[in-house]
Amino acid sequence: MEALSNRGVHLSLTIFEVGDWVKFKRTVTTPTHGWQGARPKSVGFVQSVPDKDNLIVSFCSGEVHVLPNEVIKVVPLDRGQHVQLKGDVKEPRFGWRGQSRDSIGTVLCVDDDGILRVGFPGASRGWKADPAEMERVEEFKVGDWVRIRPTLTSAKHGLGSVTPGSIGIVYCIRPDSSLLIELSYLPNPWHCEPEEVEHVPPFRIGDKVCVKRSVAEPRYAWGGETHHSVGRISEIENDGLLVIEIPNRPIPWQADPSDMEKVEDFKVGDWVRVKASVSSPKYGWEDITRNSVGVIHSLEEDGDVGVAFCFRSKPFSCSVTDVEKVPPFEVGQEIHVMQSVSQPRLGWSNESPATVGKIVRIDMDGTLNAKVTGRQSLWKVSPGDAERLPGFEVGDWVRSKPSLGNRPSYDWNSVGRESLAVVHSVQDSGYLELACCFRKGKWITHYTDVEKVPSLKIGQYVRFRVGLVEPRWGWRGAQPESQGIITSIHADGEVRVAFFGLPGLWKGDPSDLQAEQIFEVGEWVRLKENANNWKSIVPGSVGVVQGIGYEGDETDRSTYVGFCGEQEKWVGPSSHLERVDKLFAGQKVRVKQHVKQPRFGWSGHTHASIGTIQAIDADGKLRIYTPAGSKTWMLDPSEVEVVEEKELCIGDWVRVRASVSTPTHHWGEVSHSSVGVVHRMEDDNLWVSFCFVERLWLCKASEMERVRPYKVGDKVRIRDGLVSPRWGWGMETHASRGQVVGVDANGKLRIRFRWREGRPWIGDPADIALDEN
Repeated sequence: MEALSNRGVHLSLTIFEVGDWVKFKRTVTTPTHGWQGARPKSVGFVQSVPDKDNLIVSFCSGEVHVLPNEVIKVVPLDRGQHVQLKGDVKEPRFGWRGQSRDSIGTVLCVDDDGILRVGFPGASRGWKADPAEMERVEEFKVGDWVRIRPTLTSAKHGLGSVTPGSIGIVYCIRPDSSLLIELSYLPNPWHCEPEEVEHVPPFRIGDKVCVKRSVAEPRYAWGGETHHSVGRISEIENDGLLVIEIPNRPIPWQADPSDMEKVEDFKVGDWVRVKASVSSPKYGWEDITRNSVGVIHSLEEDGDVGVAFCFRSKPFSCSVTDVEKVPPFEVGQEIHVMQSVSQPRLGWSNESPATVGKIVRIDMDGTLNAKVTGRQSLWKVSPGDAERLPGFEVGDWVRSKPSLGNRPSYDWNSVGRESLAVVHSVQDSGYLELACCFRKGKWITHYTDVEKVPSLKIGQYVRFRVGLVEPRWGWRGAQPESQGIITSIHADGEVRVAFFGLPGLWKGDPSDLQAEQIFEVGEWVRLKENANNWKSIVPGSVGVVQGIGYEGDETDRSTYVGFCGEQEKWVGPSSHLERVDKLFAGQKVRVKQHVKQPRFGWSGHTHASIGTIQAIDADGKLRIYTPAGSKTWMLDPSEVEVVEEKELCIGDWVRVRASVSTPTHHWGEVSHSSVGVVHRMEDDNLWVSFCFVERLWLCKASEMERVRPYKVGDKVRIRDGLVSPRWGWGMETHASRGQVVGVDANGKLRIRFRWREGRPWIGDPADIALDEN
């Protein structure tokens, strides 16, 4: 105001009306009629205007008599707006009542006395709040992609020609926090409130897109496209209009973003099912249903995919627009048949709906091989019939998943996201009943919202968590650096700790504590990178714990470690050490490639030498036997790596061993040079998929050897000496050099050779070699 006056600009006096929201000017140190219970930052609304020189304002503290020149208008908070506590508020006027600083609520109403009523997810009634302590949530910024809420029936500033569900881009944010949105079908931006729109993931140049199945007629007419057409975004206008290039179409196509959806970036091996929005896949249903779950085995350039289902001998062909990803099953998960399934695709195999199995192997077509207690053979289950069990047990310690962000349930908000809880019971529906040490009663949450955490154990050494401001029930004589031993743990997680130097047992919340790393005598440890060199010992050296020592009091604890080649023991804090796997006599080892000179010499051996551990000294020194060695070879454990003969598993690339003259189940079309992928296993039998054979090829595991798989990005050439590739030369020669751009589940390669356009070249992996140059 002063700056404007200095420039000769004079504004007329502000006229206040009943209902205007106001606050005190910053320049007001003491109002003419005193504060009357109000505060310098208080916000209220005009209750009455007795005359032009006096106002009666209603604040949370009561009615206050002020002068018009002592207050200024502020943008009011209105019903339906999203609000949160201001960052500088230490303690809300009306208390926390189960909310946290980052809780976001919705204004329900404003009482006559100026108090806000704010609703939070899961809260049974409105939370009282002082409007001076609340601020509107800044949810959007210029350039954000937003969707007009589909449920919107009316708008504060009018809907006009806008269609709910439309997608646009934030063009401007006005001083009152309202938005101007650009939409592809409107000539001017649309004015709205933030609560009337919602965030949507933005479209980006290069995204693959298709028309939504729910859209019968796009806003910009079809030009020969269908719901199965897949294009790539080449340009995006300021108002969100998409310019899309579609294969075999001479000119780009324009589309409204609300008519389009992104096509997921699929790859071979993804688990998929038909989308709920698809009435019929591109080539029909055949024997597939909506519940069927399969694995992608091939991806074509035109957008078609081949999906393997465990109950079909051939892949199912459809469009990428027909399917969606589903979470894959994993080895170790417990499963049972879903209650809605009366007859499983692969039969009951003498099991029942009550049977529970643990997955031990997954075939390439998605067949789940589960181990059932008391049964010798594995139980085969179709993934579309199976349901994962929560995997939680009574007594497990859990916390809210960090990935949930601001989405945890109201109960987790009231408990605190960093707090720990204990599983009290596991419900059939996938819900868990939880208990924690500082809350009366129990609460329910879904197992997908929580994750297991290691529980504290009786006898463990503990200290306070780094960064802890104050424990749940105060310090009570303990200090931030105090250390102690857990003496008891209650069923709700409450712990009792015997702190050194503190009489009695200390009651604590487990989320305030962290376990100290204590090594036992005989454990193998490695010196961390943050530790200093000691004599000939450097970070990365491996030794054996010899004992624990105390210097002064119990808190000054040191670990004694024996390292081979040193007479003295290393002494230092356990924080400088980390556990490593112990080596055993009988294991085969070799010297690591980065070790140029072993500490105790080569003794006539090389990096290629593989020896067997004959004996291990107390300080970890290895005594190695090698057939070529006349005497025992000494090695430092940090210099060696274990050599393991890894068994073949599903997904490995294999070929017939050169020593096998005739396989047990005969050759068929396969030869010694053929390369395939293991799709199934049973006992010592393998079923291998070759790109040139429709059916799986049966053989014995002992007849096959592992070969390096080809991966997308590999630089390749056609193998020297090859007379004719399996599917012909095309335009290529032995001089051609290219890059792998696709690998099917049967090993078929899609290669883009240099200076070639159009579809990739299809090749048999047996015809291809890596381009070393």
